[in-house]
Amino acid sequence: MHDIFSSKQRPIAAIASLFSFILVFQASTFSVYATESDTLTVPTVPEAEVADTINEPIVSTVTMNVDDLLTHMSVATNTLNYQSTLIVYRPGYEPIPYLWKHGIKDGQSVELLSELNGPNARIVRFGDQVSFLNPDMPAHSLQQSHIHGPFAHNLIRNPELISEAYEVILVGKSRSAGNEAWQLRIVSRDNSRYHYILWMDAQSHLPLKLNTLNVKGELIEQVQATNLHITETLDADFAQLKQDDMPQIMHINPPKAFTLNWEISRLPVGMKKVKRDIHRLSITDDVVEYVLLSDGMVDVSVYLQKASFAQPEDVLFTKDAVTFLSRVNDALQVSVIGKIPPATAQRILQMIESVDATAAAKP
Repeated sequence: MHDIFSSKQRPIAAIASLFSFILVFQASTFSVYATESDTLTVPTVPEAEVADTINEPIVSTVTMNVDDLLTHMSVATNTLNYQSTLIVYRPGYEPIPYLWKHGIKDGQSVELLSELNGPNARIVRFGDQVSFLNPDMPAHSLQQSHIHGPFAHNLIRNPELISEAYEVILVGKSRSAGNEAWQLRIVSRDNSRYHYILWMDAQSHLPLKLNTLNVKGELIEQVQATNLHITETLDADFAQLKQDDMPQIMHINPPKAFTLNWEISRLPVGMKKVKRDIHRLSITDDVVEYVLLSDGMVDVSVYLQKASFAQPEDVLFTKDAVTFLSRVNDALQVSVIGKIPPATAQRILQMIESVDATAAAKP
């Protein structure tokens, strides 16, 4: 990991800007609340067991098509009433436990994600309204279709959206969390992103485990269900929650017209531009242009702003599977943040180029 805070060439403004980017990114990830002092409330899985990447599949006479399995998982994830305790493990860090619940209430999907350590911080979704309830922060709601949870949203709910960037291979039957499970490999087609191994419950088709591997095949993150409970009726927690009691959806007024006339000329296989707008960073109050890229499995944020300091070399910061890369060129600072390898962040950054105002205005 690069030490980005010790260089005398980086002024306080650069550090503040860097932190603001990281905070913006973290706001869109699944972490509800975490501190290094948190202690795990469930038994820790030994690292030797956690680090398994591919279990030997169980021989079975049952055959299943990959597309059918992914479709079954999507239907199950969107329609069943279930509760799962998830452990998120990253080598070198303490595991973090989450409680994940889903159900159908009044004809719409409801979902709850809460971290089991620290304060009672929760994320609640009613349909397309996601509310953030954290005792240490003001409660607020956003209009979005899903919670950014430990399992990649499109993988478990819209798997067809990952097919251009990844190949899904059925390995066979295995076991996870004491359940018989289907095991699948999810491989980056151009080897520019991380690879994954997924275990889904053979009976319900709900996800049980997801390993994230770097290009060397090393484990960099694991999501492991320690239990899975499916019910016919709605969970009691949802019966007590009412959408009318949630905070009103927050509508952010964009800054005044602002453009730096730029575009991303090419992208890795299967990655697409899904959003472009103007942001104002909360810490520095800087106005930045923003583009959200996605390949279905991961989202990548690209920010561009007028540089307020000299930065003679790239700033590269990696934490877990997340890469932050920043470069100043022609008085503009460009930053790329996402759960991608550093080399892929470099590739995206190199594809950013100046264009005329007409081309930059296109969505």
